[in-house]
Amino acid sequence: MQKSTLILVLCAVSAMADCPAAYRALLNSQMEESTSNGCAADWKFVNRPSGGWCMKVFTGYYESKAEAEKACQAVDATLSGLQTADEALYIQAAILAQVSESSGSLWTGIQRTKKCIGQKLTATCTNLTSFEWTDGATTGTGGMVFQVGQPDNQGLNQNCALFLASKTPTISARGTYYAATYEDVGCALTTFTPENVGRKTLGYVCGKKANE
Repeated sequence: MQKSTLILVLCAVSAMADCPAAYRALLNSQMEESTSNGCAADWKFVNRPSGGWCMKVFTGYYESKAEAEKACQAVDATLSGLQTADEALYIQAAILAQVSESSGSLWTGIQRTKKCIGQKLTATCTNLTSFEWTDGATTGTGGMVFQVGQPDNQGLNQNCALFLASKTPTISARGTYYAATYEDVGCALTTFTPENVGRKTLGYVCGKKANE
């Protein structure tokens, strides 16, 4: 993990830190790397097996994955998957540095595979094979970590997934939920209640190929 990203991660888990200032410092520190590798100055460049990729974490509440996807398309991007655990830690830190909440969820580019629609966890549909990345650039399962016992496909209609960001390792929201992990959900959410408001969607992650 790069030093600048580590600073932001430490900021995100510290209630006393000036996270907005740390986030601005991170953007400034990564500007040269981003622009020299084909990304806009305020996007993060990551080098993936599929090639250069630009990522940005946006704030904003969207009830559905489709709405978040439209927001990404408005900036000539798509919802981004997560190639590695480091990318997962980065997006967690980036959203927490931009909002006042101590926890919440993000839409990313992930969906249930066709063969596992309507299926619970089975030998075929596991926590690593039930879902796939949708951005056309993310490969493997390094960034695809689900909550314990997930994706359970409750109601057999949970074909999307939310990424939980939290300043603490776990939160209590109608059960125990672990930070920097996914939980399968419906692709259009119902209203969050006081009992699970800690999982409310706070933003979304866009990605696009770096200019060559």
